Amino acid sequence: MPRIKVDGTEVEATPGKRLLEVLLGVGAPVDPPPKRPGPGPAGDVPYYCWHPGLTPAGNCRMCLVKVSTSKKLEVSCMIVPTDGLEVTTKGPEVEAGREAVLEYMLANHPLDCPVCDKAGECKLQDYTYEHRHGLSRFKEDKVIRHTKDLGPHIKIWGNRCISCTRCVRFCDEISGTGELTLVARGDHAVADIHPDVPLDNPMSLNTVDICPVGALIDKNFLYQARVWFADRKPSVCTSCSRGCNVTATIYQGEVKRLQPRFNADVNGHWMCDHGRLEIDWIHSPDRLDAKHTKGTVAELAAGLKSASRVAIVASTGATLEELHLVGTLASSLGASVHFLERIAGERWVAKNGFAIETDKTPNRAGAERLFGSPLPSVNDLLGASETPGALLVMNQIPHLEWSAALVALAQRVPFVAVSDILANPLLERANVVIASACWAERDGNVVNRDGRTQRIRTLVPAPHGAKTDLSWLQELLIALGLRKTSLSAEGVYRETEMTNK
Repeated sequence: MPRIKVDGTEVEATPGKRLLEVLLGVGAPVDPPPKRPGPGPAGDVPYYCWHPGLTPAGNCRMCLVKVSTSKKLEVSCMIVPTDGLEVTTKGPEVEAGREAVLEYMLANHPLDCPVCDKAGECKLQDYTYEHRHGLSRFKEDKVIRHTKDLGPHIKIWGNRCISCTRCVRFCDEISGTGELTLVARGDHAVADIHPDVPLDNPMSLNTVDICPVGALIDKNFLYQARVWFADRKPSVCTSCSRGCNVTATIYQGEVKRLQPRFNADVNGHWMCDHGRLEIDWIHSPDRLDAKHTKGTVAELAAGLKSASRVAIVASTGATLEELHLVGTLASSLGASVHFLERIAGERWVAKNGFAIETDKTPNRAGAERLFGSPLPSVNDLLGASETPGALLVMNQIPHLEWSAALVALAQRVPFVAVSDILANPLLERANVVIASACWAERDGNVVNRDGRTQRIRTLVPAPHGAKTDLSWLQELLIALGLRKTSLSAEGVYRETEMTNK
């Protein structure tokens, strides 16, 4: 490992890492790195164009440092450290260089921070506060660049663009779709598309995440929340079997935005647009709540207990813990278990290998772990010669296309109980209706397509009257005399692991 000196301190540089990564102490890269005091030997070296998931470009010139191999300041994102290299990251010369770079960037930048959607997350704001003095020598008219839609989800404020090319490199290197480029030169340069080719690839909204300023804006999040009033919580996307790690932006009890959270083994730095936008139903007026509920858990227990034959329909949208409780219930009642699923579209693979799966549920692998592979299908129930005496349907998949045959079967079954997050065709027939909490309103674990167990956590409160499946299933087992007390999600998970060793 090359040994270099950073501000007089000897440091080992990881082979293959650029100098900026070494200075920031980037191991598992994050963007942006923690604020000062940073994890690396140099603390917080400013940068715009560098991103840990993209090839370095060295065009913003903000990460200037002084190195022993050059008489002038150099950009640290383009230097591969060699043994004996001496680096100076502080001092009058370095600070003057960074201040000059910022002065050029701010010359034509509009003073619209109060209305900019990036306010509070903008590196231009942060670095201006650290490296500028609040005065501008620029007295000429500012260059005006375009403000327009780039695609169905993204708008550009060209006046804010600093030509870092992050978005261009993403479309070239990651999605491989190449919609974006820089047009014009000098202070007129700005990101743009061909008039006939909109920015509409399945991962397009990642360009908004990586834009270091407010040039690219997500139209779905526009003016929804100021980030300094919002909470940010970690979770896992449940819109497909990949299970991308995400950070949710929560404002006034609502999930306003999902953004990718770095996990090298699952999704890297990225996620798909489908996963981001599959949150509008969480706070939809179509959610089941107290006014939709019917019957009680005690009535459900009595109905299941008195039936000669019970069939349970679960979904691969349920957590591992919930499915464990379903298995316990089915074993005690001698019931058959069948699964709802949602397969949509074709598998799409980006240039960098990121794939969008056709299985639009988060826990098929978890269900197969507990109930075997292939999973017993609802078609097995529909094809059976004998009609069950009781039917329990538990769905956690939004926008599910309900089988007409399943709806017809429910009309013939003497006792029907339904748990769902949204209204469905079985509700009118059901003897018992339970409003269910969705993935953002519960704790638990899911298993992605690669067999990785990942935890989801409660982000927002459930609608009034809605219960988690973990809660009411344990109430049901207690009513049936199969359980003495309710456990937390962690307790049921430990129970699941012990049972299925």
